[in-house]
Amino acid sequence: MKTLVILGPTATGKTALALFLARKFNGEIVSCDSRQVYVGLDIGTGKLPSGRWKMEDGRWEKGKGWWNIDGIKIWMYDVVSPNIQYTVANYVKDANKVIKGIRERGKLPIIVGGTGLYLKALLYGLSNLSVPVDKNLRKKLEKLSLSELQQRLQVLSTKRWEMMNRSDKQNPRRLVRAIELAISNHEADSASASPDQDIHAIIGLQMLKIGLTAPREVLYRRADKRVVKRLDQGMIEEAKRLRKNGLTLKRMKQLGLEYGFLADYLDKKIDNMDELIRRLQWQIHGYIRRQLTWFKKEQDIIWFNIDDKEFLSKVEKEVAKWYYPG
Repeated sequence: MKTLVILGPTATGKTALALFLARKFNGEIVSCDSRQVYVGLDIGTGKLPSGRWKMEDGRWEKGKGWWNIDGIKIWMYDVVSPNIQYTVANYVKDANKVIKGIRERGKLPIIVGGTGLYLKALLYGLSNLSVPVDKNLRKKLEKLSLSELQQRLQVLSTKRWEMMNRSDKQNPRRLVRAIELAISNHEADSASASPDQDIHAIIGLQMLKIGLTAPREVLYRRADKRVVKRLDQGMIEEAKRLRKNGLTLKRMKQLGLEYGFLADYLDKKIDNMDELIRRLQWQIHGYIRRQLTWFKKEQDIIWFNIDDKEFLSKVEKEVAKWYYPG
């Protein structure tokens, strides 16, 4: 049972490559993205690949939990309402069912991911996925300030605090989850912890991991252009539509990155389009740096520079060598 994984930072063209390879090797795609699971978050999360596709060109269709683009299924799109908190545990359980179905149809699962934690959980499992969300505890914690959350975690688990990176220490949502785990005595780094078998994923299978990258300045430039393109495609109108359909600005901010700044723009906390573009680009640069740091920890990745004019043919040859051994 083979599984192809395409990973790398944002703006590297992972979905476009996956569509190309799916046609070549009879595959179906599984999105591994923490926000593409939400219905209506289309333009801001880049559900359509970069290139020739447009939202109105009629070459794609939507279903419950999938899109079909030019005859290729992309799963784990439009799984749940954006008003619902969808966890990494939810994702792994649902994605495993999808992958099983792809294999039963005799096709190659192609996992495409930029959300490092989701990808790690799907491929290898995470012991803390079995710790359920404590809604009562979260209501209490959400009333605390950032500094109060930081102090609470340091008291509960110095080790967990020290393991968090700088960005996570400034993220209230991550702090709340860390406190939840500490209180439940199910630390992810516990020597006695073992992955939940119901949500442990596809470790041990024949897996090829293709990584896409480029010099940092190239990634920044591509991301900057993509911000402008998505605004031209109607990203602000998409945010207005989501709000009209019941998505609060508070929840929109929780969805992060583009939607956080779009919420501020709709709330008139960002004055003009130039400021919105500048802040979006700055934030995404930071996200790219965090992704690069995360993927450096991954093992057994074959990296390809998307700035190499021959990279597409090189990737195809590498996949063919793996898919058709001998």
